[in-house]
Amino acid sequence: MKRFSTMRGNVNLYRLFIERGLQILLPEGRLRIIVPDSLLREQSSSPLRQLLVSKHEWENIWFFDEGNCLFSGISQGVVVISVIAQGSTSGLCMIGPMDRTDLRPNGKGFANKVPILTLDIGRWERWTRGEWGVPRLPRSPLLRQNLLSTVDDLSHKPRLTEPLGLLTVDGESVKVRVGEIDQTSHASYIKPWNGGGKGTPFIRGVHFTDDGEGAISLRHPAFEKGIPSRANERQQARWTGEMKSPVEPRLACQAIVNAHQQRRLRWVVMPSGCVLGNSVNHIEIPQTVRERLADDHGSLTDGLTWLCARLNDDKLDEWARAWAANNNVNNYELEMLPLDFPEVSTEIST
Repeated sequence: MKRFSTMRGNVNLYRLFIERGLQILLPEGRLRIIVPDSLLREQSSSPLRQLLVSKHEWENIWFFDEGNCLFSGISQGVVVISVIAQGSTSGLCMIGPMDRTDLRPNGKGFANKVPILTLDIGRWERWTRGEWGVPRLPRSPLLRQNLLSTVDDLSHKPRLTEPLGLLTVDGESVKVRVGEIDQTSHASYIKPWNGGGKGTPFIRGVHFTDDGEGAISLRHPAFEKGIPSRANERQQARWTGEMKSPVEPRLACQAIVNAHQQRRLRWVVMPSGCVLGNSVNHIEIPQTVRERLADDHGSLTDGLTWLCARLNDDKLDEWARAWAANNNVNNYELEMLPLDFPEVSTEIST
């Protein structure tokens, strides 16, 4: 039996400390510790969360959003977790989000205005499929209630890559992949886009844009005229290496999001003849699913456009922001997006 059952891959000291601390505590002893808030949502912390829920009593969390600077020089969000050794988890008391002004001196806790939500175990399990992640909640009562309603509604839906999901045909499911070109390793083959020179459109995260009203588009000089010569979209925009671009269009998503951007999900139908950098994710679609999309919508491009509109849905973006572990839009995060196509739920089936 492993001494540290929740460790996966590289050693993470705070996760190791939590597991070891619970091992040496007597029954009903309490562990309270301040850790990065990524513990609540990142995939690599799932084994530890499962341990906290299944073997102990994870009783509450106090959480502080990014930018509160609870500790000097550290802008990352943090969470205070409280766990009773060898107890039984029946739910989780979520206290926050808080900021420094909410804390009371001399051990008197926090201000009365801090929002509190008690999440029962059944609702929690349904939300997370047993991975026990904790969503990021807004402080505003109205925004919080709207988000909770969205999470409740979407948690019942099939996930993007599930075998029985809406994008599975004859047992073949879509997969989420990172862009094929590592921008650091292949920097010498990535050039600015200017009037001369040969090459293939190279797509980075900066080429995804929205108009502030929900319309997402591709802004690359190969497809849009009038982009200024010094604009970021023209820099590192041309691929001159040997790797060839796919002959069919693809559905791609920006993979690195600025924390201050209004939207987290930015999906675009990528024209054929483009290569993608590793700041872009895309959906790898089996031929069976491609054929079904083309049959149902007249062409593959129209089918991808239909799918793109649904993946850019505002409710789905709310979901994504609630479950985001950091500013990277990870593959597993996209693979677990719930799809809600009530009007066409039988168009793509197994």
